[in-house]
Amino acid sequence: MEKIREQLENILENPPIMGVIGLVLGIILGIFYGWVINPVDWVDADISHLREDLKVEYLHMAIDSYSAKGDAALAKARWDKLGEDAPQILEKLESSLPTGLQVSDVDTFNMVVGAAPAAEGIETEPTSVVDEETPGVGTSNLLKWALLFTFLFAGVLVWWYIRGRGRMPSEATPASDAQDFTESIEATDFSGRGEGPPMHQFATTYVLGDNLFDDSFSIESAAGEFLGECGIGISESIGVGEPKRVTAFEVWLFDQNDITTITKVLMSEHAYHDGAMLAELEKKGEPVVANPGTEFVLETKNLRIIARVMDVVYGEGPLPENSFFERMALELSIWQNTQVDTFTGPEFGEF
Repeated sequence: MEKIREQLENILENPPIMGVIGLVLGIILGIFYGWVINPVDWVDADISHLREDLKVEYLHMAIDSYSAKGDAALAKARWDKLGEDAPQILEKLESSLPTGLQVSDVDTFNMVVGAAPAAEGIETEPTSVVDEETPGVGTSNLLKWALLFTFLFAGVLVWWYIRGRGRMPSEATPASDAQDFTESIEATDFSGRGEGPPMHQFATTYVLGDNLFDDSFSIESAAGEFLGECGIGISESIGVGEPKRVTAFEVWLFDQNDITTITKVLMSEHAYHDGAMLAELEKKGEPVVANPGTEFVLETKNLRIIARVMDVVYGEGPLPENSFFERMALELSIWQNTQVDTFTGPEFGEF
């Protein structure tokens, strides 16, 4: 849980990632607004967007209307609404003349709308295109403005966040302070002790206020085989109130192949010298006093850990001296035992 929280904090402190999150959020909000809150409602779409058969029917009605009313301006406006496909639609109509429509009506309409010059006494009045707003265009523009506003708003939020993070340091937490200290720890060099290099070397730090401190590490072979786990967690606290004042930790090693868990209790000086507390903590594992440089070993059949206390700072207050930790850092260096117990059985044929 602590690792997940730290990962989320790292993501929130990363400006490029926040920028991407803001962009994605803006797109999602824009799509949600455009498709759910205020979707485009197309009503009486422009004639030029109709199918070809509907355009032919529309032209048929326009010719019938002109034949009945003789309104040349309206006829021309309706013709123009067919767009660039108007001549092709007229040809389609003439090739399969609908019932009730006369060829003469088509020719007269053709001349009135400008497809042929006026002749034979047919007077045409100056035409004017009727400017009729196509329903749906206003809604489309509104959607575009809404999307633009959403993108701008998301951009402002990202800019404000990055600017604020650049000017003000992030709020320190016990977990972040512990992480910073852990990164400053220099790993122990075991080469001068006759030890081979450890298979893994983990470090972790507890800082007062991290009431959920519980760190664990997976142990794997060079081939990626899972061998076990190790870790450290709070074992015992002292006093009352918040934050929890930790006086002892449990350091443990689990061996997958041996199905064994070894635990030792890393405790404060006060806890170690308090007879009642020491007796209670000894039930959980072998007690070890946490002093800077203190080392102790956890070993199973297949794994061995040298745990080293890298730093200890005791807290101050009304509680007994050296009774709870302000900070405690631990290093876990892990080796795989190469000695394997062998069984010498009877030779073949001894039975």
